[in-house]
Amino acid sequence: MKKNKNNGKKPAARSKAAKPVYNVPADWWYLIPEEVSLRRIYDVIREEEQVKAELWEEAGVLEIEAPGAGSLDLEAVPCSLGDEEGDAFLEKHQIRTVFAASLFQEAYGVLKPVMEKLTESLGGFFCGDTEDFTPVVGKMLQFTPNLHPHAHSSR
Repeated sequence: MKKNKNNGKKPAARSKAAKPVYNVPADWWYLIPEEVSLRRIYDVIREEEQVKAELWEEAGVLEIEAPGAGSLDLEAVPCSLGDEEGDAFLEKHQIRTVFAASLFQEAYGVLKPVMEKLTESLGGFFCGDTEDFTPVVGKMLQFTPNLHPHAHSSR
């Protein structure tokens, strides 16, 4: 008779490294207060060892892949978010360049440092394509009504 090493307990399940789950949107915006091309973003990111970047200039698309995790895809779009409220947000933050960004949510932990490097190197910020533009990666400029060029003075 074979001796049970677990003394009647259930055998331990093999532990598989579970991928972390991030509660972040899949769709983001990368908003920059100056004019920036995908080529310039590619030049900043291509030296990063943990990711692989592929640029399709004619299509206006840049794929930043974290092998084994997923990718962050950036697509050049006109400087508009498609509605009055979104465009007011762009004006408030003096945005001149807009990229639609798609993110594999499981890869957020690996790609967030890449997003931070871009915002540190080129300025701007990433924000979720959500009603309140959250979450935010990078520094969103804060304006007080008195400093905003189109603010109305209250009398």
